[in-house]
Amino acid sequence: MKRVIVSGMPRSGTSWTAKALSFAPGFTYYREPDNSDHVPGAPGPDYWNLYLKAGDDHPLYQAHMDRALSGQVATSFTMKEDQGPLIERLPPRLRGLGDRWPALYMRKPHVLVKLIRANLTLDWLAARYPEARIVSLVRHPVGQFASYQKLGWDVDPTSLLNDDRLVSEHLAPFTDLIRSAGTFWERAGALWGATMRVSYRQAAQGAGYHVVPFEWLCADGPARLEALSDRLGMAWTPAASQFAEPERGAEEGSAYSLRRDSRSQIDKWRKFVAPEDIEACRAFAEPFGVPVYDGFDPWKAEPIWSGTPR
Repeated sequence: MKRVIVSGMPRSGTSWTAKALSFAPGFTYYREPDNSDHVPGAPGPDYWNLYLKAGDDHPLYQAHMDRALSGQVATSFTMKEDQGPLIERLPPRLRGLGDRWPALYMRKPHVLVKLIRANLTLDWLAARYPEARIVSLVRHPVGQFASYQKLGWDVDPTSLLNDDRLVSEHLAPFTDLIRSAGTFWERAGALWGATMRVSYRQAAQGAGYHVVPFEWLCADGPARLEALSDRLGMAWTPAASQFAEPERGAEEGSAYSLRRDSRSQIDKWRKFVAPEDIEACRAFAEPFGVPVYDGFDPWKAEPIWSGTPR
């Protein structure tokens, strides 16, 4: 069994990226088995900011990830984008049968998993599943949290301060900054900066995962997603290339639609986020020293590759 993990904060581009990779032959795509809002048994809100390092012991999280990364968390939610030839032919009213009989999904042997609550456990995941290939998506904070705002989601960076070890190892110099964040955009900048600081520091120290900016992929979707696919040991197909091709002038549907003009996603937020809000986010994000958006410019982002393709 091959394992590929696509991880990122919610609204960071993981859905589009994982869907493009899901066309690889032999892989079954499991969407967000760590989403406790929709997946029974997934660790709940108390674990959304769980911080684990290589070698840590956490039986609850470990048991669920073992199941998820073995293709055993198959529900109508996790399998929505890859229902298999039997379920997808059923009328919509019958597709929930897979929740009772997961074998109906007729899954392929290799596992592609998209995670949205693993941003502080990547070092642990890379160590526990050394054969897995992992990519951590990062998105410009204004683009990411403009989507939060559109959906009515709030942010609370102070929740990160509840973990004493996380604070002592990564966030101690920034506790006052985090607590001082008042407005939505200040809190967004602080949450993004604190979370991405951990991911980038671990990557710089040799953690076994790639850190890839969403905007870097969007700038040339077909070519760069193919390059990422190659890094992850997945075959790139004509269907994947067709999916990744930007739909010029495409009208956007729901917030969860994957039909987009990918290049327009890079900085479309400039059209509807006020300049003072952008600056507020920047003032709270940049002190964390995350080396990805030079000058707060999403067009300048570059990946950090872990080692060489295996």
